[in-house]
Amino acid sequence: MSLEIKKATDIKRGQDFSALIYSAPGVGKTSTAKFLPGKTLVIDIDRTTNVLAGEPNIDVVYIDTTEPFLSTKVMLKGIQDNLLDQYDNIVVDNLSEFENAWFGQKAKESKTKNGQDMGTPQMQDYNAYTYYLLDMIRYINGWKGVNKLYTAWEMQLPVTSSSGQTYNKFYPDVREKVLNGMLGLMNLVGRMVVSSETGNRGFLLKPSDDTYAKNQLDSREFALQEELFNFSDKPTGSDDD
Repeated sequence: MSLEIKKATDIKRGQDFSALIYSAPGVGKTSTAKFLPGKTLVIDIDRTTNVLAGEPNIDVVYIDTTEPFLSTKVMLKGIQDNLLDQYDNIVVDNLSEFENAWFGQKAKESKTKNGQDMGTPQMQDYNAYTYYLLDMIRYINGWKGVNKLYTAWEMQLPVTSSSGQTYNKFYPDVREKVLNGMLGLMNLVGRMVVSSETGNRGFLLKPSDDTYAKNQLDSREFALQEELFNFSDKPTGSDDD
């Protein structure tokens, strides 16, 4: 087996990255794909890509959300084998709805003895989902030569500080058991917000007591929507993973 060795001096922070952006629905996550440089393929899960209508450098494919387990595997394999060299960016929109579709399918598969839907996934389905989602992200992140952008809705979770103070913190809206592993697979995590004063959309990139964020790609703590992918080669000043 031959090893691929690349000098760190040849690595550029803003190339072949993985990023996750999240916010409440309707803030503008999907439209952020317009600002990715080059040709973009959007994997549409929540059917909101109509906001990208007319964009000449964006193509869209649709996952069958009635059977996300099989349809996603088939689609991703097809993209890797036949389409990957045609694109600079892959967008997965969005992971929160993928989770909803997954458990929706599992609930339909769960039957009582008389054939009626129970309407609830089984315990093994939750464990299977944890492995499936993380493996799916690893699979996509392993595609070389393309940038990867994921979207999700937001949620608030209670956090207790070392001093015993409890407060709510914004996170991407995915199952807690998956959250840390998923966030660890991203180079950048940004929470999208809208300024109440100017109406401008932008991303919080610096972690705080009330917002999960990370930026391993440059030193910015905030970026306007249209400037999110304008990475500099300036180090972040942190070696955190």
